[in-house]
Amino acid sequence: MSEQKEFYSIDEIEKLVTRNRGTVYNRIKLLGIQTHKFEMDRHTYVAADDVERIKTVIEKPWMAKELKKVTPEDPKPDAA
Repeated sequence: MSEQKEFYSIDEIEKLVTRNRGTVYNRIKLLGIQTHKFEMDRHTYVAADDVERIKTVIEKPWMAKELKKVTPEDPKPDAA
């Protein structure tokens, strides 16, 4: 019985998408994905939902713009 993981290490992602570490890091940066480090563990992790986004962008690079995380813009003060 296999359980769905919450986080994947960069090494695991590398194997899942059959790309090298540099490509994985470039996609993480391109998509604005947050990485995680846990106490007493030196590996870098990415949430499972974000791994799916990385897979999609590697398979369909033209979708990168649509899959970027949208960050709300800072409210601009009224020009008075």
